[in-house]
Amino acid sequence: MPKVSVLIPLYKPNTEHLKETLDSLMAQTEQDFEVIICEEPTEVDATPMLSEVLKDQRFQHHKNENCLGIGGNWNQCFSYSKAPVIACLFQDDLWSPDYLETALRLFEGYYTVGFISMNHDYQYDDDLWTKEGYEKLKQIKEEVLSEGMWGGRDFLERWLKREMHPNLIGEPPFVVIKREVMEEVGPFNEEMPQFLDVEYWLRCLLVTDWCYEEKKHGAFRVHGDAASFRNNESGQGLYDRLKCYEMLISRVSGNLKRVAKESRKRAVQSMAEKFLNRVENKKGISSQGSGQVFNFALRHPLMVGTAGVKVLSKRLMRG
Repeated sequence: MPKVSVLIPLYKPNTEHLKETLDSLMAQTEQDFEVIICEEPTEVDATPMLSEVLKDQRFQHHKNENCLGIGGNWNQCFSYSKAPVIACLFQDDLWSPDYLETALRLFEGYYTVGFISMNHDYQYDDDLWTKEGYEKLKQIKEEVLSEGMWGGRDFLERWLKREMHPNLIGEPPFVVIKREVMEEVGPFNEEMPQFLDVEYWLRCLLVTDWCYEEKKHGAFRVHGDAASFRNNESGQGLYDRLKCYEMLISRVSGNLKRVAKESRKRAVQSMAEKFLNRVENKKGISSQGSGQVFNFALRHPLMVGTAGVKVLSKRLMRG
């Protein structure tokens, strides 16, 4: 059995990006891995792009019968995997040569840790408005995170006090997880377009400790064709955080439940502000996101109404 299963979900890959990604994988100092590639059915056929690596018996290439979406394709890749450690690599991101070796060493050193976040750079291929957010994320991580092990629920409480913002755990291609943890917490939520990784990290923090590796071990590519940019641009993921709060509050008790409810109140006000900003800037709001917030408002009318009044009062005071 290999030490690591590397999961590569594909959706309309860019030939040059995918080659660079696969080159970074093949350059790993730890070579005891299998690679599971699941390709969504689109007009772009990745088979010619994979011709060289598929000569390697460690690689599997599966073509999905139907488009499963981001979460669905991650889950599909996992269904074919066998190794005790799972690493997800996106089709346009880059790992440093010691990425897998470092992750395995950290698991050996921290036996209670079920998942590891690997710090990384951001590679800006296009001049996009999301760049400012990524730069801010880097700054916040430097200020609030320290290297090494964090108690899962202790870190969760700290994160809730920040309204689960920003994503301090990180993007899936820079998180390595033990299979036993993934089997315990279950599959990725396929109904979430953008916040599904944060929702998954919340579930993981409820059952295991977490480790942060401060040294940078690769680059997350930021460009206009990436799914993360498309979802940010459409506003599709704006309200997924509400679902995360609903899930979390239903699963915890005591002080952590109280902290989560207080965090939700602040987050609802923040999201009301973001909603108005998108309207003022004439950015679209997805029907899926609008439906989520409408249902949430029906369940929590007082909370949503109070948040709206506070936001409008602030704007009136600013003139």
